[in-house]
Amino acid sequence: MKLTNKFTIWYFAIMMVVLLIGGAIVYFEIQWKISRVEVVRHEKLNDLIAQQVSKGSDYSNHPTRKRATISEIPADSMPKEASSYYTRGVGWNPEYQRNEYRLVVTSFYTINSRHYRISTYSFIPSFYQLLPGVVDSFKWILLLLLILVAISGKLIPKYILSPFKRTLKVIQCFDLKQRKPILLPETRTDEFKELNEFLKKMTDKALEDYQSLKEFAENASHELQTPTAIIRGKLDLLMESDIRDDQAILIAEMQNALEKLSRIHSSLTLLTKLENKEYTAQKPVCLSALTREALESFEELIQLKSIELETYIEDKVYIDLHNALADLLLTNLVSNAIRHNIPGGVINVHLTKAGLLISNTGLPPQVPVAELFERFKKGDPASDSIGIGLAIVRQICELMNFNIVYEYVSSRHIIAISFQSSHPASKLLQNLNFPLYPVMQP
Repeated sequence: MKLTNKFTIWYFAIMMVVLLIGGAIVYFEIQWKISRVEVVRHEKLNDLIAQQVSKGSDYSNHPTRKRATISEIPADSMPKEASSYYTRGVGWNPEYQRNEYRLVVTSFYTINSRHYRISTYSFIPSFYQLLPGVVDSFKWILLLLLILVAISGKLIPKYILSPFKRTLKVIQCFDLKQRKPILLPETRTDEFKELNEFLKKMTDKALEDYQSLKEFAENASHELQTPTAIIRGKLDLLMESDIRDDQAILIAEMQNALEKLSRIHSSLTLLTKLENKEYTAQKPVCLSALTREALESFEELIQLKSIELETYIEDKVYIDLHNALADLLLTNLVSNAIRHNIPGGVINVHLTKAGLLISNTGLPPQVPVAELFERFKKGDPASDSIGIGLAIVRQICELMNFNIVYEYVSSRHIIAISFQSSHPASKLLQNLNFPLYPVMQP
């Protein structure tokens, strides 16, 4: 839900509560005001009648005589404090022949040493008569409020939040690889100013850290190459000299360790470039042709281990992927399928426009398969693998929004990659009924 919609809902809910409370206040205030005005009017009318009585005038023909009562009372019936009071209640209205809300005001007077009680009454609007008017007013106010809320809901994002939207667009276009400071739009809103200042500091710091990290990686990569090359050359020279068998074994172990160090260095450098998204697809690549080429390059190794290769490669499978990354992806998957296979085993390669699936027979991994995508995680700790191949594969899939899944079922290692981000890779396994078929037919 958008922020403006949340504000609108909260504002409307608050206004509803305010309107309900305000409607009740308005009703009781109107009723009290009407009663108060009528009380004052009747008190003045009672004073006028008392003046007429004091003058000895005949009040029997006065227009208000029908709603006035004049009674002489004993002295002990006179109130000590208030000179008048009023009562409200339902009474019979002879003019309309129905019960209505009646207000009676009673005043006490002493005239010529005689005590009088004068009462006058009138009919005023009742609760049920005032309520429809209040409700109708509430309806019109609510309708007007809805219209204004709808209009403001359109205007607020367009004008008030426009600097925020422009800032979002600038952030979305910001790229560390361009090494340019971010330029945020000007705004007069204090909160947006604070946001822009924070984003400016954050992106400047990110650019600085990215540049420092990139320089460090490049310098470390360059500086490591020289001593590695020197050590490799010295070892080659040492192997050509007269050495004993036990010394040759030690030198060979040193060369293997040096080669492993070189592979680790290259793989970590590649992972860093992948994480920094330095590879972008220039045009779709034909994965069908690259898959066939990758399998051909490993053909001798496959035959050497007596592995049976079964493939189904659909023609003209194009995906948006950098050519080097596509080759790297296939190379790592096929080499893993060969390295972790058993003599006389099977490798199945299935490629369609939906995705890529590679399975191979092999021993069960000694760690959970979900952990094999992490760096330096190996299914067999005794293997000479450095444990970065699947980490590179996962990083490529994350970069291209591919879905990848790894399963080990019925003595098979199965890796499925879906090229559609909305299509789970596990669906590939279900569609192909793996591992029910021991060999996939081309």
